[in-house]
Amino acid sequence: MDAALLVFAKVPRPGQVKTRLTPVLSPSEAARLYTAFLRDTLRQVARLEVDVRLYVAPPLPDEGIAGLPAEVSLHEQEGDGLGPRMKQAFADTLEDGYDRAIVMGSDHPTLPRAFLRQADRALHAPRSLCLGPTEDGGFYLLGMSAFYPQLFDDMSYSHSQVFADTLARAGRTDANLTVLPQWYDVDTPQDLHRMLADLEERFPWCASVKQLTADLRVWNRFQNLVRCVVTSVRPPFTHKSGTHHD
Repeated sequence: MDAALLVFAKVPRPGQVKTRLTPVLSPSEAARLYTAFLRDTLRQVARLEVDVRLYVAPPLPDEGIAGLPAEVSLHEQEGDGLGPRMKQAFADTLEDGYDRAIVMGSDHPTLPRAFLRQADRALHAPRSLCLGPTEDGGFYLLGMSAFYPQLFDDMSYSHSQVFADTLARAGRTDANLTVLPQWYDVDTPQDLHRMLADLEERFPWCASVKQLTADLRVWNRFQNLVRCVVTSVRPPFTHKSGTHHD
């Protein structure tokens, strides 16, 4: 087999996803936005020549995930915490015969597909690791062509040194390591403000997010309430005029 891309996600239930956006969105709206993130992410990766597996945090609803593309297989994350769950997902995928496995999150709908292609190319080398850092100190992607369980054992997450700690662990293995360009998650009102600005000019694959924000009622709340929260706060990263990522 070739490559499998493992999208880690949550069931989009109000009050359980994108809770840091609820200063500007209701829990229901935050869940709708996360649903749009997930749809656009799956649409984006479906165009790659990889098998796509959606790994959902338990409990998995009996009815599954509405609107899941037929070519995407659904799996329940197994383990106590993010590290053990990623470790198990990698182990299962590589044991299934895939040469390369890539885990990515669902908090960055504008992530360029070119970054995913770069990761897949890097993992063609034997015993390779690939990391994609986020601006808040985490990572949006972790890929491997051989199993490195030591990346996850006794590892803590949800802090600003996750990428640095993972990078240090990777450096202590025998792996060929590739670090991808940095990107951003959409977790806070500031991130949301930045994403809205980005969507005005680029990222055509974000159709679900654009459709949601085009709704006048939601758009007005985004524009007005987000602006109040992020007054005088500008994104730390801006795209150069004319720059385009596929």
